[in-house]
Amino acid sequence: PGSMYPYAPILFDYIRRTMPMDKPQTMTNDEIYAVSAYLLHLNGLVPADAVMDAATMPRVQMPNRDGFIPDDRPDTRAVRCMQNCR
Repeated sequence: PGSMYPYAPILFDYIRRTMPMDKPQTMTNDEIYAVSAYLLHLNGLVPADAVMDAATMPRVQMPNRDGFIPDDRPDTRAVRCMQNCR
C-alpha cells in the first residue's frame, strides 16, 4: 500500500469500505486498525508490534506521499445538449 496512498488513514478508509469482501463495512474499527497495521508491517512501514489507532495511524509516513500531484483543475459541469445535437 506504500505507493498507492499518500496518507495511511486512506488505507483505513479503503479497508473499512471494502472488507470483508462478502460483507463490506462490517468490521469494527479495532479490526480495521489491526488489518491496516498488518499490511503496513508487511510493507516495512511499521514494526511488527506497532499499535494502530486514530492517533498513531496519521503519523505513519507513507513512502510515496510526495509523489502525488494535486488536481488543481476547476470543478465544472458540462452542459448537456438538449436539441440539434450531433
